[in-house]
Amino acid sequence: MIWIMILLFFLLMFFGVPIAFAMGASALMYIMVEGIPLSMVAQQFFSNSQSFAFLAIPFFILTGSLMVHGGIAQRIIKLADTMVRQLPGGLGCVSVVTSMGMAGVSGSSVADAASVGSVLIPEMKRKGYSSSFSAAINASSSVVGIIIPPSSTMIIIAWLANLSVAQMFLAGVIPGILIGVAFLFFTIFISIRRGYPREQRATFSEFVTSFRNAIWALILPIVLIYVIVFGVATATEAAALAAVYAFLVGTVVYRTLNFKKIVASLVDAVYGTAIVMFIVSTSTIFTWVLISESIPKMLGEMLLGLGIADWGLILLLVVIMLLAGMVIELVPNLFIFIPIFFPIAQTLGMDPLHFSIVMLCTLALGLFTPPVGSTLYISIHLAKIDMEDTIKDIMPFFLVGAVVVLLITYIPALTLWVPSIFM
Repeated sequence: MIWIMILLFFLLMFFGVPIAFAMGASALMYIMVEGIPLSMVAQQFFSNSQSFAFLAIPFFILTGSLMVHGGIAQRIIKLADTMVRQLPGGLGCVSVVTSMGMAGVSGSSVADAASVGSVLIPEMKRKGYSSSFSAAINASSSVVGIIIPPSSTMIIIAWLANLSVAQMFLAGVIPGILIGVAFLFFTIFISIRRGYPREQRATFSEFVTSFRNAIWALILPIVLIYVIVFGVATATEAAALAAVYAFLVGTVVYRTLNFKKIVASLVDAVYGTAIVMFIVSTSTIFTWVLISESIPKMLGEMLLGLGIADWGLILLLVVIMLLAGMVIELVPNLFIFIPIFFPIAQTLGMDPLHFSIVMLCTLALGLFTPPVGSTLYISIHLAKIDMEDTIKDIMPFFLVGAVVVLLITYIPALTLWVPSIFM
């Protein structure tokens, strides 16, 4: 029955059923056929959502929403513009650097793709960039939004793997920057080959002005990481403080948040939280069934029994996650792979914190790959093109990201060095 459940899960996804409903329905089928009391469904559905750590998620989503509706994206875009617009493919470089800056503000790849892409994709098309390349840059660079802290996805991983949120945030700094820089250099390389335009170098006074306008947004991630790392506040408390900070910056400092925008921010936060927590809840039921049938243990023993060298088995885990990221959304993948792959990684001698970041970066690449890439869907909508038209431009970014993931996988210091300094 467990294999029928898994088959039903993939069949439902194949016919277009949303991933959260597919996981919940297949698990419910198993529970009913096996005669397990339905009260277990309700218990598993609500048990994990009652975690105090998960309370940080709506606050982080609200913070990002307040920042975006308060015009923070435009200020960060302007700052990035004064920094890198003189490079080959200047607007493409601005898109990548802006995504890296927005990562510390919104903590959401989807929000970054929407807010940055809505401004830069039309402008890039107007300046002669192809629609597919404009969409590819926006979709790929926005994935750093969940890798560079703060990140609500990191909170989910930390809770599932019983890790420190503070350590997770610190561990994501270098990998997130590495992926962003790799995309930046690749954008420059492609722009030189295609002859995309450079923009006029910004003056020093322009840079100072744009930096001064964006400084309140740039301070936020620094303060957040400081209070969490040094124990001033828990991740949940820091998230609540961040929401208050975003509200005050938008209403008092920038004066761009009016009543209508505040209501829109609250609505976005409600929708965003509901989506994330519904996926978490249905994934919990599915994972509970797998664990109760010892599927993670069985698969782990099977993989360890293949007789592959440690480095080869680690590579196999990464490849499996890369492929899974293309067809299943990120959060459900976490609930599936953490129980299965974490014991294997520990058996192979990998630090749990290191492997958690490897998993995050690997699955994040699926956000901009077909057929389910959320940032890709947003970007092609903004660029007004079909998904098929972006394949030739999106796959090179995927390959570049995969190379960086391998570097992060086989060089643990890239992940563990920053946490070792502060923790």
